[in-house]
Amino acid sequence: MTTHPGAPERSVVDRTLSILGVFDRDNRTLTLSDISRRSGLPVATVHRIVNKLHGWGALERNEEGGYSIGLRLWETATLAPRYSGLAEAAQPHLVELQGQSGGAATLVLRDGTESVCLSFVSKDPALMAYWGDPGYRLPLHVTATGLVLLAHAGVVVQDEVCTGPLRAHTAATITSGTTLKNYLNKVRRDGYAMVYGTLREGHGAIAAPVRNARGTVVAAVGVVGSLDMLQPTRLAPLVLSTAEAVSQQDRTEGWRMAGVGA
Repeated sequence: MTTHPGAPERSVVDRTLSILGVFDRDNRTLTLSDISRRSGLPVATVHRIVNKLHGWGALERNEEGGYSIGLRLWETATLAPRYSGLAEAAQPHLVELQGQSGGAATLVLRDGTESVCLSFVSKDPALMAYWGDPGYRLPLHVTATGLVLLAHAGVVVQDEVCTGPLRAHTAATITSGTTLKNYLNKVRRDGYAMVYGTLREGHGAIAAPVRNARGTVVAAVGVVGSLDMLQPTRLAPLVLSTAEAVSQQDRTEGWRMAGVGA
């Protein structure tokens, strides 16, 4: 990597975070050369930091010499209050929703202008490739859960998303900022969002907000399935009651949702 004269040197923390940041859903196992190329760091620097991360358990190495995220880092991440209490409390309700709806049930948080999947309950392995990998991120404007979260986000976040660009995943994806703002108003009026083929053709979803004890929307619960099963008169009451059941646990058990969605 070429360092420009006068450019500040990246700290050890910055370089370490850059290395961890090169791993994603499509790049789960990487060689040292891959990590160097994707992070923009010299191989020697990558080798030194990766050895430290490997020794601690943040990275694991396979027999071919490739590195992947380690179990210890995953264990540490599950301690995050935004994950642990919410996911554990919602899981039995998601299982019930999946059985009642016949689709896949999902729980999603907002992180900035993206949605993050916390849990996904499905009997259809094919759906996992598009929605169900925990930690999987998607733009807020693409899914029903994302639209619910965006509809109840602050004005700054809404303006940032609506001014685009809004990537089209299919021909049905909303790509107009004006259209998106109008739809967000509808989501707030109806109490839920419903989309058809916006992420994957032939599939859609319906979602409703989860609120903490103060009434702030902190997550979204949704059902994903084929278009022929997406009947709002049948699914909307199921999704709304599930979202309310998850919300109710915060009021009765006080699990740590207060800072979610900030």
